[in-house]
Amino acid sequence: MFPALRVMLCVVAAAAAAGCAAPAGPPPAALPIAAARELATGSRVTVEGIVTVRAGTFDAGFALQDATGGIYVTDARGMAPEIGERLRVNGRAVAPHAQAGIEPAALVALGIANSPAPLETTTGAVGPATEGRLIAVRGRVTGDVIDDQPWGWKLYLDDGSGRLLIFVATGTHIDARGLRAGQDLRIVGFSGRYEQHTELLPRGPRDIGH
Repeated sequence: MFPALRVMLCVVAAAAAAGCAAPAGPPPAALPIAAARELATGSRVTVEGIVTVRAGTFDAGFALQDATGGIYVTDARGMAPEIGERLRVNGRAVAPHAQAGIEPAALVALGIANSPAPLETTTGAVGPATEGRLIAVRGRVTGDVIDDQPWGWKLYLDDGSGRLLIFVATGTHIDARGLRAGQDLRIVGFSGRYEQHTELLPRGPRDIGH
């Protein structure tokens, strides 16, 4: 067979011809996470960021953040992303329970980075502008801790600017039963949403202090 003809057949039948491989294209460009959060559900998306909530803390997913914002990735796909790990995530935009997220098709580890410091904010300012980010608030516990087993516990914190729901997931190993109305606390966690509820989710015992 003439060389030129062989090359042409190889290109046309690359998927089937032995010894022929289609050239790999460049990886899709990563969007800023703030832009990814605005995509329509089902849109293809690629982001890069630093893990702020390790996989398995709340469920099978984890949280990712860059300089523009944060987002929840719904599944770790057999990996175990730890806080401070930098990842590239390819997938599609989803919104389980009205929370912006990514359902991943592929995860690529990019090394270790410095974990971002939590954004200090008031209890009344937690909402759409903070969702997806690691944040910190100070305030007073208002009312009793609510047992919401098997999922966890609920309590409310208020610094005078507005009451904020704190959801303590069972998987965090935080013993919320020791918290009492009137306590002044500083709580670090993931700024999330569940249906119509804005909530702050601490990641572990160290995220709750005085």
